[in-house]
This record gives sequence, C-alpha cells and structure tokens, in this order.
Amino acid sequence: MRNHKMITVLLSLALTAATAQAAKPAISCKIDGSNLIITYTGTLYLSEDAVIWSELDTASNPYRVTMGNKKLFFCAKEISDNKNFTIPLSDTVSLDIIWIEPGTFMMGSPEDELGRDPEKETLHEVTLTTGYWVGKYEVTQSQYEAVMGTNPSRNYGVGDDYPVYYVSWNDAMDFCDKLTETEKAAGRLPGGYEYTLPTEAQWEYACRAGTTTALNNGKNLSDRDQCPEMDEVGWYGYNSDRTSHPAGEKKPNDWDLYDMHGNVQEWCLDWGEDEYPTSPVVDPTGPEIGYYRVLRGGSRSNRAYACRSAYRTYFGPDYTANNLGFRVALAPVK
Repeated sequence: MRNHKMITVLLSLALTAATAQAAKPAISCKIDGSNLIITYTGTLYLSEDAVIWSELDTASNPYRVTMGNKKLFFCAKEISDNKNFTIPLSDTVSLDIIWIEPGTFMMGSPEDELGRDPEKETLHEVTLTTGYWVGKYEVTQSQYEAVMGTNPSRNYGVGDDYPVYYVSWNDAMDFCDKLTETEKAAGRLPGGYEYTLPTEAQWEYACRAGTTTALNNGKNLSDRDQCPEMDEVGWYGYNSDRTSHPAGEKKPNDWDLYDMHGNVQEWCLDWGEDEYPTSPVVDPTGPEIGYYRVLRGGSRSNRAYACRSAYRTYFGPDYTANNLGFRVALAPVK
C-alpha cells in the first residue's frame, strides 16, 4: 500500500505542473489490485525524474501500469496541431524537422509526363499509415559537422548553410544513428521513433505535398532539359553554375520543405528496384536485399527531367559524389 500511495502522489504532482500551463488536458487514476489505471485526455507523458519526459504515443486509454518500487511520473499535455520542432545540435547549430501526416497518394508518374521513365515510374497507389517527420532542409555542412565532427564537402559550395555532399548512404545512416543516440540521451526522442533516412515512398509523399504534377509547385515541365518551371523550386544544371547553393533559397512546397528538387540528390532508405507494383500497397519499404540504394530529387548538375518528384536513380551504399547528400527523417522504429 505504501507504494500505491507514493505513485499516486507523484502522478498528482505531475498533473498539477502540466495543467497549470494548459486547461484542456486532464488525468486521473485509480488502483486496481497491483495495477494503477490512468485515464487521460491529451497526450500522455512519462518520466522517471520529472525532468526528462517521453511521450507515450502508443499508450492505450485508460493506460495500465503494474505497481512496484520504481518511481514514475505521469502528466497529460495538450495535443498541438503544430508538431514541427527544432533539434539543438550545438550551441550555434540546430535542425528543423517538419511533421508529415499519414495519407494516401499516387506514387510514380502518369504516362504523359515529360521526361518519364516508363520502366521505373509505374503509377500506383500508396498508403502511409503512420505519421513521421522529415528535415525542413537538406542536412547542411554545419549540421553534419556538429554531429559527426567533420565536413567532407569541398570545391562545389562550402559554408555552414550549404548542403553537405560527398556523403555515402552509409555515412548518412551513421549520422542518423548518432543523432538518435544523442537525442535519446537528452530525453528528446519521441517514443517508438528513430532518426533515419526516409523510405522512397515517404520521400515522394513529402516531396509532392498533395501535388500530382512533375514538380511540387503544381507545374509540369515545358522542356525535358531546361525549363523555367524548375527555376522557381530548385537549383539544377541550367541555373546553378554547377555548384551547390545554401539551403532554403528556392520556394518550398506546401508542407514547407525546401530543395526537394535539385541542389543535392538525397539518399533514401530503400534498396533500389526498377519495377514498382501495379496494385495498391501499404507502407512499402522496398526489397529486403539489393546492391544499390535509392537517390531522389535530382541535383544542381542534373537536367530538369531528373529533378521531377517521381524520378529515381541508384548507387552503391559506399558511393560518394559532389552532388550527393541527404535529408533526415524521424520515423517509427522498424
């Protein structure tokens, strides 16, 4: 009984601190044998020290906890429509990530899209059942250096706000793994999520932001190679002077993501495969094994057709080049 009283008091104290900031969330508890039953509105958070809190994003309601000698704090917080947030990487460097709601879209390209590769871009329905976050910008050189302690970029645009390049798929995954460890240790990692690369489906869904056109500004290409439609949204072979440019100088898509077209190509999580399915799929992750990893978005050295939302290419996971970079995702642990 002593343990029961202790945990109930800790719960009440956490509730008082939370509800002082927002009136809508509520939390209550009752004891059922050896279990504490928590009923709440809003989002449930758990802490072992009342300092570092973790969201219980998969918690049932009511939420059942087995009683014991371990201290646990619970609080309910208001559910915000704005789930975007900023990660501090150092005293002077941060990383913005944008929340992407789950949904259904048409992946690939229609048969009449200029520049289309009919063997790799079969139009098919994809449903993503779980929300995730992606970087607002391509990972910059200052962000990469803040996490990894080095900057491999050289000769093709160097500066804190330029996208990092000469980065292999393995390098990008090392960055994501280290960021996951750091954010978990800091108590900022949402429960059940990890930093990783977006799957190919997650990348295209985020890039399109509801559009079905070749580019995410709602426009199709007027020319396969050089066209004014690209100038609005991205740096490519005909406007970049063959060098990368600072992140965020072109128009973002409707979900506030920058440089999804051009600047540097972006690694995705999947192994590459040429043929898409022809029937609807749910949460695709690509083949289980392969030789090459997927790259998306085109780069500052590509022609317009290679910067389309549906364009796909592949390289080996150890390959680096002066136009290959990446964008982080914060996605459910697989």
